Amino acid sequence: MKALECFHLATADSGHYQLHINEFVDGFRGALPEARGELINDPLPSQEGRMEGLIAAVVSSLCRECDMPAPAWVGNTSSDEPFFVLPAKSFAMRVRLMIESPPAFRIRRVFVPENYLSRA
Repeated sequence: MKALECFHLATADSGHYQLHINEFVDGFRGALPEARGELINDPLPSQEGRMEGLIAAVVSSLCRECDMPAPAWVGNTSSDEPFFVLPAKSFAMRVRLMIESPPAFRIRRVFVPENYLSRA
């Protein structure tokens, strides 16, 4: 699955967006190194939004993990408002996620646990 396809699926199925993110992460990690670029080259239709920021952060993190350059569109894409991936209703949980979030997420105003991309 390409990042752009992941975006469309996650946006259309907002109640279950995490399933699509997980499928993209697994597919990217399982792809041959020479095929990974094709999965992330297409820019998202918008540069601001919650899903846009989340997917850009995921792509940025995966590229860093694989020691490959992130596509240019990732650098200009972020959430237009703070987005807490987990239901962070308490102030303490929000602060925790803001502190724990890896830089690729934090700079895009997306707040996740530090092990967000860990898959068992």
